[in-house]
Amino acid sequence: MLNANAGSMTPRLARAIRGVAGAEHVFFTESKDHAEEALRACVEREYPTVFAGGGDGTIVDAINTLATLSGPKMPNVGVLRLGTGNALARWLGSGNPVETLARYQRGETHQAVMVRMVTTGKALTPFLGLGHDAAVLNDYYRVKRALAGTALAPLGHGLAGYFIAGLGITLPNFLTRKDAEVTIINMGGPARRIGLGGDEVGPEIPTGEVLYRGPIATVGAATTPQLGYGVRFFPHALRRPGRFHLRAVALSPLGCVRAMPDAWRGTLHHPDVHDFYADRVRLIFSQPMAFQVAGDPAGFRDEVTFGLSENPVTFVGQA
Repeated sequence: MLNANAGSMTPRLARAIRGVAGAEHVFFTESKDHAEEALRACVEREYPTVFAGGGDGTIVDAINTLATLSGPKMPNVGVLRLGTGNALARWLGSGNPVETLARYQRGETHQAVMVRMVTTGKALTPFLGLGHDAAVLNDYYRVKRALAGTALAPLGHGLAGYFIAGLGITLPNFLTRKDAEVTIINMGGPARRIGLGGDEVGPEIPTGEVLYRGPIATVGAATTPQLGYGVRFFPHALRRPGRFHLRAVALSPLGCVRAMPDAWRGTLHHPDVHDFYADRVRLIFSQPMAFQVAGDPAGFRDEVTFGLSENPVTFVGQA
């Protein structure tokens, strides 16, 4: 199931994918409704593995649709790298989509990774967050729309667009606005603080106790380690089965900029960065915060709950 509107999709690539997988097994979709029809056909045909191609939003939409249509007997999910940030594709080692499919068709070694998704409401996602990161996404789309149809349009796409949005719009806005605060309450099983190297430190934090209360720049949770472009913002997401990596960052706006290289490498350690293993938390903010789900803007929230899916998703990646 391929997003026909994905940035990397071309007629030549479409022909190559059909040649590898067989035209009768390839669905090019142009809308969410069309994608749901294609995925329903995949479930009815009982495909053991469904490859989805597009950005992370396309992949996560496919996961949610498959989970709804098939329940606990959900097919495995393969990821083809056709989007911009490609968080899931990078993590799974997916490269050229034609080569990825050809290897799978030949029966060459792939790895199956079972991951329980983070939940918010009924939605399943490998990562989500509120604060600076989500605000940058909102501003990125503003830049992209503003430059569309002009000679500068290429600057509004990809990593360049994110840097223009983040440094040109988001950072100045946060330098002049009142700091937000958050209260994070453990609503699930015992939570633990994460120390250096991903080890659990300190005593268990029982249900109903406050994990963190104070100023907040960005807060998120994940069960996969990477954001788009390979940013390892949740380096311990896979360390504890049955728990997600919760990260609350209380750095200043300029401190967040200075921390970007360490955040990218997965080596961010700072007294104002608070990491936990948890399976259900409630977040209450002092003001509405920009919200992102799998790298797509999702409006604003002043209260939200993160949970953990009951059934895992089995991802198919490169060995």
